[in-house]
Amino acid sequence: MKKLIFTLLVLQIGINILNAQWVQQYQTVLYSHLSDVKFVDRYTGWVSGNQGIVMKTTNGGQNWIEQNTGVTNKILKSICAVNSNVVYIAGYFETILKSTNSGTNWETIKNGPYGEGHSYEGVYFINENTGWICGSGSLIFKTTNGGVSFDSVNIPVGYLYDIYFRNANEGLVCGEAASMYKTTNGGLNWQEIPMVPNGLPLSNFYRMTFFNSNTGYTQGIYTNKVFKTTNFGSSWDSIASVQGAGDTYTICFPNEMTGWCAGSDGLIFKTTNGGYNWQQEIVPPISTSYLHGLWFYNDSVGWAIGANMKILHTTNGGSTYISNESKFISDFKLNQNYPNPFNPTTTIEFSLPKDSYINLQIFDITGKLVINVIKGLMLSKGTHRYRIDGFDKQNLSSGTYFYRLEGIDNQNNKMFVKTNKMVYMK
Repeated sequence: MKKLIFTLLVLQIGINILNAQWVQQYQTVLYSHLSDVKFVDRYTGWVSGNQGIVMKTTNGGQNWIEQNTGVTNKILKSICAVNSNVVYIAGYFETILKSTNSGTNWETIKNGPYGEGHSYEGVYFINENTGWICGSGSLIFKTTNGGVSFDSVNIPVGYLYDIYFRNANEGLVCGEAASMYKTTNGGLNWQEIPMVPNGLPLSNFYRMTFFNSNTGYTQGIYTNKVFKTTNFGSSWDSIASVQGAGDTYTICFPNEMTGWCAGSDGLIFKTTNGGYNWQQEIVPPISTSYLHGLWFYNDSVGWAIGANMKILHTTNGGSTYISNESKFISDFKLNQNYPNPFNPTTTIEFSLPKDSYINLQIFDITGKLVINVIKGLMLSKGTHRYRIDGFDKQNLSSGTYFYRLEGIDNQNNKMFVKTNKMVYMK
């Protein structure tokens, strides 16, 4: 009876894992990458990126419509959606765009010569008129008239990546070499906030996230350390290090307990205890793709964007990945592993209809990645067999595991993915 109850519990957990989904809403093979994503509500949002790309959705991402900004050769790095009508975008080589009608028309506030001038990385407006922009050249720019004119102040940091204000006076800016500065007078003066003790490795802080006026997070690329503040940046505590994250470019917390970070290899990690522990989400790290932006409406509904104009969407907090039917091909096979149950070795066999980039990964019952069998490898069409013998070497426990095959058809750039169950018995 106990064995039956345990089996049913394992099956139910497995069903829950397979039902949790990251859905691919958009992707193109064009060499154009997305840098930021922002929404004003559950359904209306924008993405921006290379080659002056800006796209908008009004139905939660079911459709993304490209907008005509008049700028076609710049990297647009950061979006600030003040409300449903007023949107600012900042980018490289002194590029600032503004819309007052939800993106139907865009005003070019600045558009410097390509390769010259400051490159803007972060933009934040507290209302339609007052906002700040940061980036290269150690300068922070401020406007109080909607971008008609800007004043600047210098901070002794070579590059600043993100900026955030909780009111007209109090703001934070972060950047390279673990730099964090705070202002209490609207940006006229900035005080450095110590982040990393002397002698420890320094990281670049690319993004900050705040879900209320006091509590926020940032994360250091390279070291993947997560920092938390509960007093709007006057002090920060290093609370965790995200193991296996590679380089992390973005972080987002819709509330104090639930958050996500993402970066290189298309990896996403999630926490449900305020950033102290992180677990890898099941999303496709195909080839050398990366994720550069996250935005969550609540602890279930969110978007991740990055290389090849990839847009991923979840409505239940993530955990596994499926592709839209328009990008899904079914004429491939992932066979049941044999033997099954197994101890300690088993063989996974699959057939490809065309040459494809492949990932083959094994996850435990909680959705944690335990073995990377194949990662971003080009395989020829036909049948392939891989012997798995890492369970005993990693001291994994007996139980149900999931192995997932995912890939991109090299000819048509269509996605496919399939997951099967396997049972390891010591």
